[in-house]
Amino acid sequence: IVRLLEDAVYCERFLAKPHNRSCPSMYDLIETGYDKEDFGYWVRNLKLRATPRQLSRYEFVIDILLMVKEDIYQDPIMARRLLWLRASHYKWTKLAKHFGFHRTTLKNKYERILELLAQKVKKNISFDKLDRIYYRI
Repeated sequence: IVRLLEDAVYCERFLAKPHNRSCPSMYDLIETGYDKEDFGYWVRNLKLRATPRQLSRYEFVIDILLMVKEDIYQDPIMARRLLWLRASHYKWTKLAKHFGFHRTTLKNKYERILELLAQKVKKNISFDKLDRIYYRI
């Protein structure tokens, strides 16, 4: 689960950001008005996109995070944030300041949440689906 969370956080960087299409950004204006012969010609950089494998893992992780409910932790939103922020490689001390706990207490809560979530995933999701999502796609 930890590796899937890390892959989903990595994949999120490649997803398209929300964009207001009614007002053009400065770079869109620059991009539309130049020819190759112009002095200020601007070459558009290659945009990286997420692969289908990364997107399927991302969707699967969102489903797993939605499985975190009151039966796993009394505050499921806090538990989801903790899982996502830890997958984003935040340090325990920074997370502890954010959530208002001691770092060892928070680490123990994180491990307990992961353990209960893994048990729930094993019970509710078949191995074939896990195998297809994680290895074969």
